[in-house]
Amino acid sequence: MTEPLTLLVRAKPKQFALTLTATLCLALGLGVFFTFTYPANQQTLNWTVLPENWQELRRQWEYSHAIGAGLYLVAFLALLLSLLAEREK
Repeated sequence: MTEPLTLLVRAKPKQFALTLTATLCLALGLGVFFTFTYPANQQTLNWTVLPENWQELRRQWEYSHAIGAGLYLVAFLALLLSLLAEREK
């Protein structure tokens, strides 16, 4: 079994911090999805049924997607910076 990238770079403080940031952002993004997006999808049967509170669910769904996208963007940028930090040496 291979080690996760974060553990592979643990001896390099700058890269470790960046890859750990990426890992945490990915985990938070999944947390946002399963806490807010997925329940909204379930209550609306993937938006084929509109319950009485559909506007509130839509807002929850949209904001959770926006927050998730922001977290995934930060994760991508952190990994990119980690790669560039390695090339600087």
